[in-house]
Amino acid sequence: MALIVLMLGFLGLSATGLVGFSADEDTQTEQPADKGSSIAPKDSTVVLASAKAKKLLTPSEEAAVVAGDALFKANCTQCHAVHEKVVGPALAGITERRPASWIVSWVHNPAKVIANGDAYAVKLFDDYGKQQMPSFSQLSEKDIKAIITWVESQEEEGVMIDDRGLYAEIHD
Repeated sequence: MALIVLMLGFLGLSATGLVGFSADEDTQTEQPADKGSSIAPKDSTVVLASAKAKKLLTPSEEAAVVAGDALFKANCTQCHAVHEKVVGPALAGITERRPASWIVSWVHNPAKVIANGDAYAVKLFDDYGKQQMPSFSQLSEKDIKAIITWVESQEEEGVMIDDRGLYAEIHD
């Protein structure tokens, strides 16, 4: 039933020109309602815009992005941003620098990763004035992976979250 509703929604959006396929893309992409709009219309398709490729989010990916946004705001924004160095490094491209398993270990207990002599961890520690990131052992692996998914959704400049937790491309 949900698939039928999704298909009908896509057909409606396609008819209005809000989503569709182009000849050189195999994925759905979102088109702005009007050039001045920076937020997608309420009934629009949620799209993950990453440096790798745009793709339609699955319901579990969409849930991870929304959860990751809340977790990032509650735990990470004091020291990190996606595209800017704050107290800690910018997080864009983190999954290209380190595997998710490493990131989970690091977030759970950075002191342990440093103490184990991990070269990347030691370099981070040294590069940031030997200021150590606090442990976030209360975050589950699923929580950390949701944050990673959110970071990946933000990696491409010109992507923002709207007030409903949905993502839209910013068009000038």
